[in-house]
Amino acid sequence: MLVTDKFLRRTPLPRLQDQDSCFPERIALDSRVLIIEGISGSGKDTLQTYLKKRLEDRDVYDYSEGELLQSWNQLQIGGISKLRVKFMKLFVNYVKDIVSRDENAVFLLNRFHLSVYVMTIIQQPKLEREYDEIINILKTLPVHVFVLQLDKNEIEKRSLHPERSGAWQKFQQQIVKKDGFRDRLERYVWQQGLMLEAAERQQIPYSVIRVPSAPEIGGGWVRVPEARSIYRRGVRINAADAKTPQRKQDVPRTL
Repeated sequence: MLVTDKFLRRTPLPRLQDQDSCFPERIALDSRVLIIEGISGSGKDTLQTYLKKRLEDRDVYDYSEGELLQSWNQLQIGGISKLRVKFMKLFVNYVKDIVSRDENAVFLLNRFHLSVYVMTIIQQPKLEREYDEIINILKTLPVHVFVLQLDKNEIEKRSLHPERSGAWQKFQQQIVKKDGFRDRLERYVWQQGLMLEAAERQQIPYSVIRVPSAPEIGGGWVRVPEARSIYRRGVRINAADAKTPQRKQDVPRTL
């Protein structure tokens, strides 16, 4: 069954002056496919939990990053990149089918296309054509992306994750060295800027949420001046141009 125009209508993006403390919630209630993106420690799990509670009257298809093949321990498996892109192509068609048949359905995804671009496509540009096919399907769906952004001073302490295993800590050290960065902070700053640049040029409706130092989950998830809805055209950049950290471009200025 084809997705009808009803399901293809874009959610009107609120003007900044119209935003309130329930800004992410209002977008969530009007959308069908919600994607939460951001670097490690930016609060993706927290926002996902919050939105899921607010969508309790909907048929929520809730996916963790591991269920979407986005977990750190899956990155070490040989051939995971090709498998991830193949899975994404199957998954977006599945999403398209569900939202066309169930008016009450909403998908809530922890990491998806932006994370794959940053962690997979720039490392293997040969997968970019298939990746673009996925983006083209996403553009036909009522998608909204929440891009969580941390201030540079917050990245270091929020990305430490002392509660995680020694295997995770060791992997972080290895990947920083492999990617040619001086430390984890430099790598995360680069990833965050690249993710934001990709969101801008892909022309899929998205919101940038500036995560405060101590977000309160309750009446409102973020302070509204730190949340923006953005949907504008950008210049296409090939994955190969951003591939190697040794010659990486200047990180795009935050919006």
